[in-house]
Amino acid sequence: MFWFVWAVVGVVVWWAMSRICSGKAAGSSWWASLIAALVGSWLGDLVLGDWLWMWAGFNVIAGVIGAVVVTWLWCLVRKQLQ
Repeated sequence: MFWFVWAVVGVVVWWAMSRICSGKAAGSSWWASLIAALVGSWLGDLVLGDWLWMWAGFNVIAGVIGAVVVTWLWCLVRKQLQ
């Protein structure tokens, strides 16, 4: 169940961030931005630990924070490379 919650959090944040990031950075390389959101979700849970809203052993709030930060950083890197 942990992996399911992790994937759902990562995909939801990826979808929201793809709407926020505009221009070519958001449109191109959607696969890479999805991976960034999933990695960020996992890192957020790993780094921030067990606090606030836990669901199936996954810290949802920390996962959202991590996914937003890593996806935003990826968006900035893509803009700089173009």
